[in-house]
Amino acid sequence: MTTPLPRVAVVDDADRFVRWAERPEVHRDRLVHRSVHILVIDSAGRLVIQLRKRDKLTYPLHWDISCSGHVEEPDYLRGPDDDLDLVYEGCAGRELEEELGIHAELTFLAHFGPEPGVHYEQIHLYRATSDGPFTAQAEEIEALRSVTPAELDALTDPCTGSLRQITSVARARGWW
Repeated sequence: MTTPLPRVAVVDDADRFVRWAERPEVHRDRLVHRSVHILVIDSAGRLVIQLRKRDKLTYPLHWDISCSGHVEEPDYLRGPDDDLDLVYEGCAGRELEEELGIHAELTFLAHFGPEPGVHYEQIHLYRATSDGPFTAQAEEIEALRSVTPAELDALTDPCTGSLRQITSVARARGWW
């Protein structure tokens, strides 16, 4: 018997709870949902990026932001209307530990709503500083590497739209 996947909150364009759904439905129907993205910058100012696992449902073998994940039902303390800042931050800490095997202080940077053609998420973006050591989550990540802005610009391998969009904003706002 397989363990069911944790459900995620389907939300509206104002990040208000609509209903619970399982992840495959959310991705199949491109339903707006909550997620966290974390820019992990090392002490040399390089961004850690991850190569998504080859069997991922979305963007397999694409370079992506350091760490990201869905806000899942267990992330809520009491329910979908909890203090969302705490819920998002708790999820970001969980994702850092699960995907990269690190604990790091998180700095909230911004909230982004759905971006047509790029993503259909309510994203809370954080920054963390760490030199690792990193332990890539085997089920999620093929490889990790650290890049300078110029190295990211020169990267010809496939990248997610979110990686390009978020790093562009991060650079323009002085976050990286």
